[in-house]
Amino acid sequence: MLRRISDICTSKLFNLMNLPDTVIDFLVYLAPSLLVFLTAFYLVKKFLDSDQKLKYAELKRAMDKDLLPLRMQAYERIVLLLERMSPNNLLVRVYVPGMTVLEMHREVLLAIRTEYEHNITQQVYVTNNAWNIVRNSRDELIKLVNQSLEQCNPNAGGVELSKKVFETMLQRDEFPIQQAIDQVKNEAHSLF
Repeated sequence: MLRRISDICTSKLFNLMNLPDTVIDFLVYLAPSLLVFLTAFYLVKKFLDSDQKLKYAELKRAMDKDLLPLRMQAYERIVLLLERMSPNNLLVRVYVPGMTVLEMHREVLLAIRTEYEHNITQQVYVTNNAWNIVRNSRDELIKLVNQSLEQCNPNAGGVELSKKVFETMLQRDEFPIQQAIDQVKNEAHSLF
């Protein structure tokens, strides 16, 4: 039995070595052709990828040309929004002689909300980071105004609220609106 298996294996191996000349010729011609095909495929693919990247860069450049002015306007509007929400400007603009602290508080919060809602669409043109800066500074300002209200007599004059807001700002030793303006300006400058 073992001899028979050995004979079969030997005959199969012998048959492989005696392949017809046409098959050997085919394999000899196939190897270089396959090598040429793979090289050409690689070069064409590399060229097409490079061409696609170039077209994408041109398209991006064209879009940036149109989009950059809109983005710069959005950053300008955000800085204007922050300036208008700054306590220095906001409290003076909102105050009407004869207002009580509660009336002043209500008007200040209304002015902050109105300014924010008026400029909410600017977030489309700025980064998430810039819009988060605006939102956080708005929230900090509202918190500051609310904390100042707690320290005031509700029936006192509206000027009392303004004084407490400025006192609280000076105690914190930080000005969130001004920090936000600086951060937004830096981000706008990074567009160039």
